Amino acid sequence: MQGHQAGTLSPLDIADDSGLSDLYITCQLWTDGKEYTMPFRTPWRDFSKSHTWNHIITLPISYNALLLSSQLVFTIWDVQGPGRPVPVGGSTMSLFTSKRYAP
Repeated sequence: MQGHQAGTLSPLDIADDSGLSDLYITCQLWTDGKEYTMPFRTPWRDFSKSHTWNHIITLPISYNALLLSSQLVFTIWDVQGPGRPVPVGGSTMSLFTSKRYAP
């Protein structure tokens, strides 16, 4: 899963001179280091005071179809202009522990 690194960002890291950046998030299921589903993209948001999402993500797969090596990959994208999204952060979350339980 190259190109996805965990990290944290403060609003100052991704803001421009006019205020907070316009962001969206992609979420994708990976298994054994390979893409397992197409990425899901949240709607674009115009943030005026803080970066807060309250959006439910539903992936097109049932829980019993997940493999033990399944991971969710989240990427935060900054909109730099028309057709110019730039990744500014992300994280990867394992869905199961080595004991086959959801964390």
